[in-house]
Amino acid sequence: MLPAGLAAAQEAASFERIDTHVHLNRLSRPMIEGLKTTRWKALSICVSRATGNDPTDLDQQLRGTAEISKESGGSIAWAGSFDARRWAGADFGAATIAALHQQFRDGAIAVKIWKNIGMSIRTESGKYLLPDNAAFHPIYGMLQKEGRTLIAHLAEPNGAWLPLDEHNPEKGFYSSHPEWLMYGRTDGPSKEDILKARDGIAARYPKLRIVGCHLGSNEEDLEVLSSRLDRLPNFAVDLAARIRYLAAGNREKARAFLIKYQDRITYGTDFTLGPGADEQRAWASLAARHDLDWQYFSSADAVTYNRSEVQGLGLPPLVLKKIFRENALRWFQGIG
Repeated sequence: MLPAGLAAAQEAASFERIDTHVHLNRLSRPMIEGLKTTRWKALSICVSRATGNDPTDLDQQLRGTAEISKESGGSIAWAGSFDARRWAGADFGAATIAALHQQFRDGAIAVKIWKNIGMSIRTESGKYLLPDNAAFHPIYGMLQKEGRTLIAHLAEPNGAWLPLDEHNPEKGFYSSHPEWLMYGRTDGPSKEDILKARDGIAARYPKLRIVGCHLGSNEEDLEVLSSRLDRLPNFAVDLAARIRYLAAGNREKARAFLIKYQDRITYGTDFTLGPGADEQRAWASLAARHDLDWQYFSSADAVTYNRSEVQGLGLPPLVLKKIFRENALRWFQGIG
């Protein structure tokens, strides 16, 4: 039986929807069956999260994600990644490209880079490694040539650069994850330094599709994000884990932004299936998130979002179809 309210949400959508940002990195029958039952597809993303000298679980992620994708029969596509900490090695470019080609042969359709580039990894001189470093250019060039999408979670919300006080909307996260708090790191790059480096990649490789995770890390300022989208036609963003910023902000401003950039936005949740998670409960949680988000975007009625009652956006049907399906097909070729 579907979770409460999900049946109504399904009836409201006459098309198969796509969640372009999940982390389903191991086989899960409840996830596969749940997606099929509710007429959703998903893009499961691998992430090289290791920092410092910590061991990496990337190979395990790659194997598990390829397996769940294969077993899903087309419901779950997947994206690979690489360990950027090896960037200074003489064979880094060639070895990484070879590894990514193997991931493509195994079924990956895209590649992700993560915030440890810009916020953790350092160069020989002690400076933070930025995503436009020359070591990465052969990889970007290959992705452009191969027609693959680069998924980029670079930088973080503004709260990472602010004091941990009552004015910081991300106080809870950075209090428990201080390794990502940039406030007080006088030798660290600004958020804009990181995003300008990402923008430089998009400008240098104009045929490389780049999808900036989490509203491109401009979740607090849609005007700044608008200017980036205007300048960079090969740049799009996903909504993963940042719909709460839209819901907490000005409704009309958010609605106007989504309508204006209706071809440049994909729906995503950032849902993660943890290694020890109860799979039935996990599926119920993801289904409930899909339901709530669909209600927020599709209905103009009151919606309880992030513990606050807000008015839904009531987006036009064509815009909904683009954000929840058609843009995924365009920006992530092979996802269908």
